[in-house]
Amino acid sequence: MACPPPKRSERVIDARMWAGIVDIGLVVALTSLLTLDFFLPGGLMESRDGLATARTAGFTVLVFACLFNCLNARCKTRRALEHLFVNPWLWGAMALSLLLQVAVVQLPVLDTAVGTAPLTLEQWLVCAAMGSAVLGYYKLRELIVRVLASSRRSVPA
Repeated sequence: MACPPPKRSERVIDARMWAGIVDIGLVVALTSLLTLDFFLPGGLMESRDGLATARTAGFTVLVFACLFNCLNARCKTRRALEHLFVNPWLWGAMALSLLLQVAVVQLPVLDTAVGTAPLTLEQWLVCAAMGSAVLGYYKLRELIVRVLASSRRSVPA
C-alpha cells in the first residue's frame, strides 16, 4: 500500500512485469524439478528416499519459492529486502501458509489425504534453501539492472 496505484492509462501487467513473471516462473520450476530429482531414487543424484518423499520435497520447494517470491513482489519500485517488516499482514499470511504446509506434510491425517510423506528436519532445510533461490535470483537480477543502468548513464553521448 506504500506504492502509488498505477495510472488509468498504464497497463496492469506491462512488458517488464511479464518478463519478471516468466523468469521467476522458470526459476521456481527449475528449483522444484531439481529438488524432485535430488530426492528421487534413480535421479541424477542418487537418493535413498522414496517417490513420495521426492514429490513432497518438490511440492514443498514450490510452496517455499512462492512464499519467498512474496517478498520480491511487494512493490515494483523497491528492492526485495527493503523495508521488510512494514506489513504485518504479509508476515501473518506467510506464517499461516508455512504452518499449513508443515501440517499437510507432517500430520498423518493430512499427509494421507493429500498424498505427501513426512520430511526430516534436514529435508525441510534443503527445501527452504532451494525455495530461497528466487530471492537470490531476484537480487542478482536487481544488481545486473542497476549495473547496466549506471553504465548507460556514465557513457558520454
